Amino acid sequence: MGLWVLEPKSNEPVPGTVHLQREGEKKIKNTEHLKHGTGRHANLVLAPQPSDSPNDPLNWSQWHKWYQSIFLSMGTGLMAGTHNFVNPANALLARHFKTNISTISRSVSIILLTLGISAVATSPAARIWGKRPVFLVSNVVAIIGYVIVVARSNSLVALYVGRAIHGFGIAALEYLVSSTIGDLFFVHERAFHLAIWHYALSGGNAIGQVIASQIVQAQGWVWPFKYTCIVIAVYTIILFFTCSESTYNRAASLNTDMREEIADDSSDDGALVERIEAGFSGSEKSAPTPIPEAAKDVEKVQQPTEPRITYWQSLKVYNGRFSDESLLRAFITPWSAYLLPAVLWTAYAYGCTVAFATSFSTALAQIFTKPPYRFTTSQVGLTVLSAFVGATLGNMIGGPLCDWLVKYMSKKNKGVYEPEFRIVLTVPAFVFGLMGFWGFGLSLEAKAHWMAPVFFFGLATFSGSVQALVSNAYLLDCHRAHAQDGYAAVTIARGLFSFTMTFVINSWIERDGLKTVYFWIGTLHGISCIWGMVLYVYGKRIRLAVSKNRWIQSKLGTSRDVKA
Repeated sequence: MGLWVLEPKSNEPVPGTVHLQREGEKKIKNTEHLKHGTGRHANLVLAPQPSDSPNDPLNWSQWHKWYQSIFLSMGTGLMAGTHNFVNPANALLARHFKTNISTISRSVSIILLTLGISAVATSPAARIWGKRPVFLVSNVVAIIGYVIVVARSNSLVALYVGRAIHGFGIAALEYLVSSTIGDLFFVHERAFHLAIWHYALSGGNAIGQVIASQIVQAQGWVWPFKYTCIVIAVYTIILFFTCSESTYNRAASLNTDMREEIADDSSDDGALVERIEAGFSGSEKSAPTPIPEAAKDVEKVQQPTEPRITYWQSLKVYNGRFSDESLLRAFITPWSAYLLPAVLWTAYAYGCTVAFATSFSTALAQIFTKPPYRFTTSQVGLTVLSAFVGATLGNMIGGPLCDWLVKYMSKKNKGVYEPEFRIVLTVPAFVFGLMGFWGFGLSLEAKAHWMAPVFFFGLATFSGSVQALVSNAYLLDCHRAHAQDGYAAVTIARGLFSFTMTFVINSWIERDGLKTVYFWIGTLHGISCIWGMVLYVYGKRIRLAVSKNRWIQSKLGTSRDVKA
């Protein structure tokens, strides 16, 4: 449709392409029966189309959706802040356990490895039984892990075992929240909430280290683990009483963000409406209903077809099965998601972002406790504030800007939205990323004032936050039907990347020096950005090719197997 996104050679509908805006009398007539946004979004056709049920998460009140999104994102920040949080004290822990910093750093790598492994279990469990029970059970597992560390605080083995168990527990709140956003929000709303989620993820990782370093300095290294157990327990209780199940099975015809619906001047007047309206009753087309005014609340378009569940009913942990898929197949499909190019790119881009952020935090004690800096544990922790600022700016600027780009570029593209529009922000991520990573290594090699490497640390984090946000949003918009498996695959890759980075970073720096290490890290980041630029141009053709490939689709399962 232009804007340098290449069209497929055949004029076929492409999954992920969405007609967001009505332009022209013919198109308005074709979409007038569909549900639209309200207020300033009144000209936007909602994608996906909400059902008529008050229990459909798309029909929940705005405060309910916003609360659940923000509260779960807070949980993401909590979990992200509890695996790297004592990294500034690695030198202290090494002395306590009479070992070296690399050995302590590898206990963090164990968390990241088990985090990735647990995604293989939590993704199918969430798809079959819903996300709510997975969140609750996972939180309990996370608490058990750190209880072991506290109970056997003089045992290095207990530190490894406890952190491994904690890693199994934190995966759900770290990656399932992103697919929950797809449950709750329409296409034009998602990037902002994905930005909040990723801000919690990256910002939690940074601020956790700042807080923990001060606690270690004042009370000793065991106390951050104790406080973590208490805070997660309180959070889990609040989650139980306030967060509903967001997994919901609506008619496939309503999921217009999973396939392209053609509504151009050549289309049949009623064909589009007929396909969508068929989903309102689940099987047959419902009786004609009055056409609402564009700005009318979507919940009032048609009368509810089922009673709203009560608050006490919403507290159920088990809500039945949401998929008739076998458990064995459910375990396989996250691996099949790697067949999707969008998942492969997101796995690489996001995996690199998290692994490189982990490399910073793992190496800080090694870098800043030595001459010429000679920082204390508290001072090492405070250097991470630059990463917190970078993550804040990256997500608070990137999220709203990404949603604005969706609407602006769709308008320029005759009302048609392409997921590739989000990838435009990869360009500034490329520039600032190279400046940040390369500048960090060069300034440390030159023994510059501590403000220089700390500034470049924040700049690299800013770039990584934008890149991670863009890649995750692109995956969700391209393949929402397979988003849960896609994010599980991304989490597996992220765990493996981070495990490898934390396992080798200290010895790599000792062997090759900071300049060489961060030159290569910056180069790998640049490759992820260039890969994204290629997808911007060819992504639409790739989406169509993947949707038509029967072998790939058979491995992923049909849309009937993968519930919205």
